[in-house]
Amino acid sequence: MHAVSPLAFSNLPHRQPNPFRSAGLSGASHSSAAELARAIDLAVAKSTAPLPTLESLASPHRWPMVEPWRRTARAAALAEHDTSPRFAARLTAPQAQAIVADIAAMTQALVVLDQRYRNTPGWEPLTQSARLGWVSLAAALDINLGQPDYSVDQLGWRPKTKVILDPVRAGILGVLQAQHNLAVRMSAFPSATNLRLVVDSQRLVSAHLVPFAARVDDRLAGRWSERAETYTLIQKQLRGIGGVLGNGASAAAEGANAVARLRAVRPDTVVEPRVLSGFQLLFNGVDHRIADVINEGVQRGAYCERLTLPHFESGTGGMGTPVNERFEPVSPATDLAVVGTVNERLRPQAPPTAATPGPTRVELHAALTHRPPTRSDYGALGT
Repeated sequence: MHAVSPLAFSNLPHRQPNPFRSAGLSGASHSSAAELARAIDLAVAKSTAPLPTLESLASPHRWPMVEPWRRTARAAALAEHDTSPRFAARLTAPQAQAIVADIAAMTQALVVLDQRYRNTPGWEPLTQSARLGWVSLAAALDINLGQPDYSVDQLGWRPKTKVILDPVRAGILGVLQAQHNLAVRMSAFPSATNLRLVVDSQRLVSAHLVPFAARVDDRLAGRWSERAETYTLIQKQLRGIGGVLGNGASAAAEGANAVARLRAVRPDTVVEPRVLSGFQLLFNGVDHRIADVINEGVQRGAYCERLTLPHFESGTGGMGTPVNERFEPVSPATDLAVVGTVNERLRPQAPPTAATPGPTRVELHAALTHRPPTRSDYGALGT
């Protein structure tokens, strides 16, 4: 709440200022998100319950009634880990409002739980639960007046991807392992020669995987066939590109490993859909990285275009007269054909922005508004 509440502006109209009241607190400090943050801070400060252990958050609970609350607590712990000040600096106001709406919904659920089990022996009630319920309700209603952006689910902390070392997996899993290592190795900027080797490996891998994908999904096979054609075009366009800056030898080696292991796979091998999905996920990452590398290399002059000079030298004393060539930076970078190709055909399409809450949010709000049937309902059913 402290990370996102400054961005979660109120959708309610501002009240007229009171001239007899100090104006020390105004703006974001009087928003519903700020009030909810202060109420949560008070409830946490007054609570004497210990924090849950990592094992209790990660291990499923044996009682079905407690299990949904364990998953909610785990999600809250992960969200608190993800919403660091550095992460909050990249948030937009609609994304911050989506986070506040989630916190308000979970707070309302806790208040309902506290009211139901307040008389249970040993139960520690929430401090000022009534105020906590009202401010969470006000925050939820305030957010619903706007348009929260649920694409915030795609952000947050991601664990660092590492290279999968030996032993080499057998069969198609070995190809998947090499493709994964290639995606990791591409974090280093490759030279023009190694970039051409990586591009050639992706052309071969895509073309060889088409028959395996055709047995499961024709659309995926067509997509990979189109990817092979795209890399064939990129390979031709990179012939006139040179540059010695960068390395990328490890990425080129992993690409060669992927091609060699794929050629050793039996043609009648049945590839599981989950493995095919893994290849598609890695293809998206590699495609996006290669597009970034080509754009960055051309813009900063690491990749230059081979140009043929309009004249030639004679009388060199050899059997033939060499053609004079030189490499020059391209300005602007968009004039280069390979840049247009990677930007138009190689970059994966961005996922659509989520305009509605996801299924987990719908389930949470359904559980929050659920009320057990009363005796009159049972009587109506009996009649």
